Amino acid sequence: MLVIDRLLRHAHRRSDDRGAVLITVVIVMLVGFVVASVVAASVLFTIQANAENRSQTQAFVAAESGRDVAIASISAGCSVTSFSGTDPIFSSTVYVTAGDQPTSATDPGVGAGCPTAATRYVVIRSTGTGADGSTATIDAVYPWQVTYSQQPGGVVTYFSGGFTAGVSHYTGDLVLRDGSWTCNIDGILDGDLYVLQGTTTFSNNCQVNGDVWSDGNVTSNSQAIKVRGDITTNGYVAISSNGGALLDGSVTAKGTITLSDQGSTQASVTGDLTSRNSITVGSLWTAPGTRTPNSPTDPVFEPTLEWLKAATKWIDLDNTGWGTPYTATNVCSLLNNNPTPSIKSLVETPGSRLVLDFTSCGNGAVDIAFGNITPQRDVVMIAKPSVRMVVNINGTVGDDGNNRQVLFIHSDATRNYTGGEPVPNCGNGNQNDKFDISGAVNANVRLMMYSPCGITGTVTSSFSGQYYTNDSVHMHSSATYTCKPMSWAPSFDQLGCKIKGEGGVAEGSLVQRLGSLVYQTELQP
Repeated sequence: MLVIDRLLRHAHRRSDDRGAVLITVVIVMLVGFVVASVVAASVLFTIQANAENRSQTQAFVAAESGRDVAIASISAGCSVTSFSGTDPIFSSTVYVTAGDQPTSATDPGVGAGCPTAATRYVVIRSTGTGADGSTATIDAVYPWQVTYSQQPGGVVTYFSGGFTAGVSHYTGDLVLRDGSWTCNIDGILDGDLYVLQGTTTFSNNCQVNGDVWSDGNVTSNSQAIKVRGDITTNGYVAISSNGGALLDGSVTAKGTITLSDQGSTQASVTGDLTSRNSITVGSLWTAPGTRTPNSPTDPVFEPTLEWLKAATKWIDLDNTGWGTPYTATNVCSLLNNNPTPSIKSLVETPGSRLVLDFTSCGNGAVDIAFGNITPQRDVVMIAKPSVRMVVNINGTVGDDGNNRQVLFIHSDATRNYTGGEPVPNCGNGNQNDKFDISGAVNANVRLMMYSPCGITGTVTSSFSGQYYTNDSVHMHSSATYTCKPMSWAPSFDQLGCKIKGEGGVAEGSLVQRLGSLVYQTELQP
């Protein structure tokens, strides 16, 4: 009996164990089925999502291909405005506007067409199609640049409201688009002077070694002034003999010409005198040339003041069009006291053009100091509109034998036009940027200071390059500035130093081209 009982109990336990195992197996199978179903669904979803994303990506790439085809056509002369392709599938259209920067092809004032000299922006709308039929549409906006192959840069090409020379010795032509010109005491201009909408006044010992073209009056009661070329004005001329004035050329005026006596020193005018009104010459003046009062014709300006004003429009520069910015380290850290690397080490490292774009850095001033440095590459440093740019060159700037360019650019706040033309737009509350030079700068190294906010500072050492601003009334210099041509395409072609003569704008050709992309958006389907 005991044996039978043990056998029965053992069989009962074995039966219970087998049932439990069966239930466990069933549960595991169910869980596995659920997990497999979830995984399968996830994989299927991922495959579908990837397929959709791939098609959308293909559509976007196709849209950009259509954009690039349109760009190539514009560069080749723009004979048609609509384009299409089958591999990849795209359709694109060229739109233009003479207004301010648009954001899409459907903005007011934007219409299909090829760009002309009156165009300001080009918009390319392009739609691409992916493998599953999905589409992507983009609008790409580009500035249309209309300049001269020898764009006037020179000493300064733009002033607003008036100008007193802040640099005592200029070499290069000087163009004042708006405002009057007053030469500082002992100032020297080695070049022609063009005052497009203002008067011209000379101070003691002022010397212009070129022609004077002035829309307004030309006057002086100061001592020992010298003009080594002709004077042409739509106003009157009133110059005294004080200190032995010398006008080494002809004088042509729409108003009266009055060469008055002052002091006891003999003065002279070597050329002819022509006026639509009267001519008066004092006894202290030697004037052997022909005198033609009451001339029947107005003075002739070569080039005309109207043409010159159109040719010397302000150039809007910002942080686009310079090339690939430096990104190897945080560019903002370069402005710290002891960064690694430093601006000096980057500038002295041989290589391609160096673009230091500081427009992403805080709201403090972009403060750049150069001690002893020899640039081994061209470099541009860019500040955003809302800050002040401070440049201090207090060491020796050497030449590596390659005529390097170093550009300091304070971005213009906007490319919008005012009164039908580009103008400087300061974005920092009209704080002048600061430009100090006390170190020795090799004459072969070209520096450019560009500011829509105006420039203040002290320059006691000579330098060469381009000086481009709308206001330098607060600039102080006892050194020589020599204009030298500079270029950095596609931001700007060559900024020259002469209006006429070899390499001057008057000999240049009109250049029209597409600028760098300033805005692109993808439209929702």
